[in-house]
Amino acid sequence: MEKKQYWLTGRMCLLIICVSVMAQSVQARTWDEIKQSGELRIGLTGDYSPLSFRNKLGHLVGFDVDMTKNLAHSLGLTVKFVETSWPTLSADLMVDKFDIAAGGVTKTTQRQKQFALSNSVAKNGKIALSHCSKKLLFRTLDEIDQPNVKVVVNPGGTNEAYVNSHIKQAQIIRKKDNFDTLQAIRSNRADVMFTDLIEGKYYQNQEKGVFCIASEEVLAGTESHKVYMMDKSNAELLAKVNEWLAGNTKNRLAKQWEVVQ
Repeated sequence: MEKKQYWLTGRMCLLIICVSVMAQSVQARTWDEIKQSGELRIGLTGDYSPLSFRNKLGHLVGFDVDMTKNLAHSLGLTVKFVETSWPTLSADLMVDKFDIAAGGVTKTTQRQKQFALSNSVAKNGKIALSHCSKKLLFRTLDEIDQPNVKVVVNPGGTNEAYVNSHIKQAQIIRKKDNFDTLQAIRSNRADVMFTDLIEGKYYQNQEKGVFCIASEEVLAGTESHKVYMMDKSNAELLAKVNEWLAGNTKNRLAKQWEVVQ
């Protein structure tokens, strides 16, 4: 009986290892396979205004929605949007749930090691966003990182990475997504959130008197670029994306959506 249990345990362990290896060895579609399918799959979180978000009718809209529609059209393809989240974005791309991750992906050293990153889509940097009634209280990181200050953050992205590395004394409130993070500022249940200049400017313009950029300038060391992210093996797709980015579509749509270039 004991030998049988060992045998079964061994078989189960082998099965788990095999499944794990299979999950890790999923190959991204080649450019030829994408072209034959007639469809370009774009991964978006849908919670990052003005790059990708849902309007009052529930339709997916935004700068990167329009950008990737145009990209697909220029390649003779239709676009398919695939829902993802910031905590699962990289893992979803690795198992080939979509061909390109877009909608607010920041160029980082870690992502450069793991994936193929396009040329810059938009310039960016971190800012502190607060309720307008409090904006004069949180102009610098030193003013924010105090024990009586509540900093709210959503998981899985560069906003959380910034909070984890820079906030040592302030209270950290972790929310499940960007919608809840913004609502915490609206309702004054939190004092400050760190986000990108692109998103901060959008909400400051859309909800005047509610959201205000509190920091006097982009926070030191956070200057960055938004990019499109693909599997490292797909050099041909990357080349086509970069060639398209060099055209005039980006500048035209950036003006329409008020995205910094």
